[in-house]
Order: sequence, then C-alpha cells, then structure tokens
Amino acid sequence: MTRAMARKLAVVAGIVGAMMAVGVTWWLLQPPREGVKLHAQAQTFPWARAPGHAAGSEEDAPDASDVQGALPAPTASQSATGGPVAFDLCGLGRIVVPRAARNGPSRDGGPLAELPAPVGRFAYQEVQARVVQALSSGDARQRVAARMLQSHPEDDPGAQIAWARGLLTDAIASRDAQALRWAGAACPFVDDELQCRRQLVRARVQAEPANALHWLEWAHEEPEAADAAWAGLLRAHYWREMPMGLAGASLRAVTADVPPYLQSTLAEEAMGRDAAFPGPPLDIALERCGGARGSGGRGAAPSGSAAACERLARLLIERGDSVQALMLGRELGEHIGWPAEQLRRLDEEVGALQKQELHWSIDERRPLGCETVDRQRSHITAVELEGELAPLRRNRDRDRDRATPPGTR
Repeated sequence: MTRAMARKLAVVAGIVGAMMAVGVTWWLLQPPREGVKLHAQAQTFPWARAPGHAAGSEEDAPDASDVQGALPAPTASQSATGGPVAFDLCGLGRIVVPRAARNGPSRDGGPLAELPAPVGRFAYQEVQARVVQALSSGDARQRVAARMLQSHPEDDPGAQIAWARGLLTDAIASRDAQALRWAGAACPFVDDELQCRRQLVRARVQAEPANALHWLEWAHEEPEAADAAWAGLLRAHYWREMPMGLAGASLRAVTADVPPYLQSTLAEEAMGRDAAFPGPPLDIALERCGGARGSGGRGAAPSGSAAACERLARLLIERGDSVQALMLGRELGEHIGWPAEQLRRLDEEVGALQKQELHWSIDERRPLGCETVDRQRSHITAVELEGELAPLRRNRDRDRDRATPPGTR
C-alpha cells in the first residue's frame, strides 16, 4: 500500500470513527417511547410539515417547562445520571426526553431509532425513500445516485444481483464519468468482477479523457493496456474526483418541507459512500518516472521523460480537486527527486487539510443542531462547485487567523 493510500484510508477511518462516536452517544441517550416530551412546535408539526429551520431552529424554540435553561446534549458519560435531556434538531427546535440507561444500541436502525415518530429514525427512513424515488424518476446519472443510496439485503443474493445489474445498466446509459465510477460498487456482485471494473474504467476514459484519474485507474485495472493508459495520462489536464458528488445529488433531491436535521442525516450517509472510492495507486508513474526514493532522483526511465513526469506531479498538486490528489502528487514528487524543503511544505499542508476534513462538520454536543447542519450544507455546496481543496484551505486560513493575536498578523 502506498503512503498516499495509507494516509487517505486513515482519514476515512477517522471520519467514520467520528460519526460512530456521535452515533454511540445518541444510542446511549435514547429513551423508551413512553414519557417523551416535545415542545409545542414539535408536537404540532409532524416531520412532513415541519417548519423551515429559520422558523423552527433551536435558537428560537421555547424551552420545555421541566428544563432549567438551555441544556445541550450531554456526553455519553452524563446520559445515565437521571433528569431530562434536551436535543437540538434543526428545523424542529429543542425536544426534551428523560435520561435512561440503555443495555445496548437498538437493532432497528441507528442513532435516531427510538426518538418519537415525528422526529426519529422512521421519519428519516421515509425521507430516504422519498429521495430515492425522486432520483429514480430522473436521468440515468440520477438513477445511479438513487441506487447508490439504496440498501440491499446482505442475505439475499438475488436482490444483490438485481441491484448490481440495474446500477450497471443505468451507469453505462448515463455516459457520465462520475456515475460510471460509482457503479464500480456493483462489480463484486457480478460473475466477472475484473471485467466489470475494466468495462467501467474504459467507458470513463472515453467520457472524460482530460481527467488523469480515469487513465491512472485504467492502468491499474488493465496492466496490458499500460502504454495506452500512460499516453492518455500524459495528455490529461486535471484530476477530478468530485468528492461530495453523491451527497450533493442527495440534498438536491430533498424537498423543502423536510427538516434540515433529517437532510443532514441523509447527507452524512451519502458522504460515507462518497468516501468509499479511494484513488488508484501510482504504480505506472513510479515505474516510468525512474527516480529512487531518498537518492535525489536518477532521471527518468526510457518510457517517461523527466519533463513529462514533472508535469504529471504538478498536475496532481495544482490541478486536482482533492486532498488525495495532493498526496499522490507529493509521492510522485519525492520519487522524481523534489527538494526536501518542498516535500516538507507539502507534508505540512496535507496534515493541516486532513485536520479540516475531520473537524469541519460535526458539533458533537449538538450533532443535529442548525450550526452543524448549516456548516455541512455550505461545505458540500462549496466542494461541489470548487473541489475539496479550496474550501479546506479557506477553513485552515480562518482557523489560523483566529489563533493569531491581532497585533502579530
């Protein structure tokens, strides 16, 4: 495993871990359905007719009569101490439930499982079904997104095969490079997984020949086509992963009457699936660009000129839309002999941006409050428009400015 892939997997594991930590906290806080109290707004607005978050946010929600002041959601260690707990749900406001010890997580579905019907897991499942239905009635790319959001029974091979065939059919029909990349999730469920992956990546290089990502993946999936893939890689103009593509498609299919906290839950699930598509290794570039690690470089191998290898490394760093591309460019730069100081600066930037990946979205005290939800939606929108790097760099610079005393800037 390359260093870039290892670091990317570590970031994905950190994001998943943060989401699991929030989920465990919610599980520990879930009460029995008896005795749940909702403030007046939540009682009178079932989720399908909930007010928009400007009207129903936690900031203007009335406090329940048995809560002294505005109680934030407690940590897991506080959940078994008795007394009421307030939950901030963007779009409904604040609800209050009694703290109750739990023997373990509910089996019927995640952190919202036993909140009352207007606000809990069943409402989320209905939102998800509506989004899938809306996307399923769209074009082929939207139908692929719908299938990616659907779950199929792990113990039903027939349903898995039907899901995989439908996903592949819609992806090929879409001729959309991102949809074709998503459709790789279907390949483990077909008879010839390798041929499935090769068919999809060949379609991707035809659909978007300027994108280095597709050529690099073709070289990895089909080594016998390495010469053609290398030639295409050297003609590419950018690296485009579209890291929040599925989350953005999901949010655009949500109707305005769905409370923002449920939209956020849907987006988090889609983001987890977006993160399940790591980039391919740099094998072909490392083979063809000569250079020994730590030796300052030995020049390019016959199949890759020094200028071409330098251009590819700079493309990954300067024309990519993800932290992953930056990491791959840094790896190739080291391989072809970039100066240690240049590599150090790249390492520092990668580390700073990875911290932003882990911390931009979730306020663990109010994981479904409006501050979290608004930041999340803003970030997804920005990443879709600009790629991942520009928003993360803005967040990094903002945090740096906040930490710097005014007189020393």
